[in-house]
Amino acid sequence: MVAVAKEEGPPLADVYEDYFHCGSCSNFEVAFLDRMGRTQGQCFRKPRRGTVGAHDFACDDYRLQRDRLIPGAKVPADAPERTPRELMRSRALREATENQKRDAARRPARARVDEVPIKPKIQEIRLGEEGEDVDRDVLKGLLAEVIDEALAMSDPPLHPKYRGGKLVIHPGNDELAPKEVEIDVFFRKITTVRDKLRVLEQKVNGNKLMEADERAQMQGYITGCYGALKTFNVLFADRDDWFNS
Repeated sequence: MVAVAKEEGPPLADVYEDYFHCGSCSNFEVAFLDRMGRTQGQCFRKPRRGTVGAHDFACDDYRLQRDRLIPGAKVPADAPERTPRELMRSRALREATENQKRDAARRPARARVDEVPIKPKIQEIRLGEEGEDVDRDVLKGLLAEVIDEALAMSDPPLHPKYRGGKLVIHPGNDELAPKEVEIDVFFRKITTVRDKLRVLEQKVNGNKLMEADERAQMQGYITGCYGALKTFNVLFADRDDWFNS
């Protein structure tokens, strides 16, 4: 576990954050206030992340602590018992089931008007050009995979020697002020690009409509992107998280 030294300064403020922010999670431990007066701390579940801000967006290990919520913040009724990803998945499946029931309720009325015999409740859905039969369980699995992919949150650790550091961009004109970016913010942007490239690579490899030469060309572009981003491998604590072309 990474120890965070408490700085001398004003007393720590109470944490009040929106739902699904680190500050309103029971895994968050307050450590100190930064120079902008924002609450900083660390996560019990992911100590390798080092210092995290109470205002940061939470992860799949989020567990709500209601006394840290901003008054009036909207919270799902079953939020304490389930993670945000589980809530999103159950909500999507529930809406799909309700839509199917509404469609089934409308079919008998249309059948009487058109004098078409009422068919039994459809248990299968045809997908694809070949008309493959997909039952409801398979469809639920596909829907869960789509939601998991959309909500996937990568959290690779930053190399310890760069924690708390800054990226400084100096303009060519010495009269202009340099631009400073916190290394944690820059690192999150890099990991987002890496994750999007991985998803794109999976989409290309799994696309059956693309010709072999088109797929090879797209894979070449993606490999080139990985190669161009190798410079930032020094920011990753684990070698397995590197950009590899």
